[in-house]
Amino acid sequence: MYADSALSLVVPICVVALVILTRKVVLSLFVGIIIAGLMINFSSHEGFIQSLLATISYVYQAIASVFYSSTDSGIEIEISSLYVFGFLFILGILTQIISHSGGISAFVKWARNKISTARGSEFLAFIAGIVIFIDDYFNALTVGQLTKSLNDANHSTRERLAYIVDSTSAPVCILMPISSWGAYILGIMATLGEGQNLLVLFSSIWGNYYAWFALLAVFLTIYWQINLPSMQKNKNIGVTDFLDSQQKEGSSIFLLIIPIISLMFFVGFLILYSGYQASGSLNIIEILANTNTNFSLFWGGVASLLLSIIISWKHLDTYSFFPILKSGIISMLPANLILVLAWSIGPVIKGDLQTGIYLADLSKEWLETSNLDVHIAIPLAAFLISSFIAFCTGTSWGTFAIMLPIGFSLSDANNVEFSLVMSAVLSGAVYGDHASPISDTTILSATGAGCSVQSHFITQLPYVSITALVAFISFGVASILQSLISGYIIGFICIVGIFYSLKK
Repeated sequence: MYADSALSLVVPICVVALVILTRKVVLSLFVGIIIAGLMINFSSHEGFIQSLLATISYVYQAIASVFYSSTDSGIEIEISSLYVFGFLFILGILTQIISHSGGISAFVKWARNKISTARGSEFLAFIAGIVIFIDDYFNALTVGQLTKSLNDANHSTRERLAYIVDSTSAPVCILMPISSWGAYILGIMATLGEGQNLLVLFSSIWGNYYAWFALLAVFLTIYWQINLPSMQKNKNIGVTDFLDSQQKEGSSIFLLIIPIISLMFFVGFLILYSGYQASGSLNIIEILANTNTNFSLFWGGVASLLLSIIISWKHLDTYSFFPILKSGIISMLPANLILVLAWSIGPVIKGDLQTGIYLADLSKEWLETSNLDVHIAIPLAAFLISSFIAFCTGTSWGTFAIMLPIGFSLSDANNVEFSLVMSAVLSGAVYGDHASPISDTTILSATGAGCSVQSHFITQLPYVSITALVAFISFGVASILQSLISGYIIGFICIVGIFYSLKK
């Protein structure tokens, strides 16, 4: 309905503006769904009451779509979504068990003898984020849970931790072809008829300026302890779960290490096993292309929770089990509510309003009619449009599906190297996803770090936008000089110079 109209931008722009103005993500997302419902259902041929009722029904259906899907045989429960919600509740309960058993306080006491500065604890989170690259959901939730207690003890803020976690989830996953992201991209490329898809994917990794510079930006932020104004003004907003550093008698750091390691093991094993079961192949790319991540997260979480209860049993008081269960569930309710609304509005923006299609068609038409040098214009336009689509829709994967075919057709028709255009699409999509307040990875990174989504979005935006600007400059240099190395040299000088000037 709105694929040919700028009105398709109304909802995402309103949502982002409301998040910035009100700092209430739930309210902003809900208002966005209502506005979309009014745009789709309001008709001058119908009375106001009928249009209003149709809008109410539309809002209900949009939210219900997260839990139920329509099939030929009727309505079925959306198990995949329930797995994610279940995993979040399990993670909340697991954290409370580790805390009540004394595992967190023991870990903090042990780690503070090794790491006694904010810089050190942040570098630990940075390294952990790079190591856990198999899936962005798993990365975002696990790294925050593993390191937030040490960050608290060393007086680093939750917002800084959320920025580190978010910057080492999607940006790392996109650089690792042996991940769920690499498998998904290869699946899209298989429909393009490019040939040698894996080699093209590897080539695009070296040109993915945003992902590489995002990691460099985090490193510099930690090393120079850069706190931009937004990060200075928003410190531990809404955080109430600071943990008591008093160690319980008989507790051990293994009460934290074993649950976290077991969680990583069980989830990692189930990711590979579910992919093997679905594909029937031992090829790692085929396995990752067919894995069931949500299933793996939930059942891996259940296994880790059971093991944690067993090893912590003697360290827990009998009367504490109900408070642990209650606190764990309550701590994850805000994240689940925001996730429901984000997953509700995503298909509305992408499918009903067709925002991505409008922007993609607009950019394709502009490139085909402009007199600019296509070797320069196509990569730069691919980066900008992919960034905006992902920012508005909150999904990098959806942006890949829209923009990779368009980028391929444009590069093929104008004899432009596809690997550079593909790098621009992937870079832009990851930046847009990284910066978007309605992105699931933004929400889960804030959840893992234990801070509010709105404070994470507001504090992280300046850092990632500076990085995106440098990436854009690098794509321009690489396109003009036809040299990836030149883009890296200029980009490296720019980002180091900018962050050095900000370190005070």
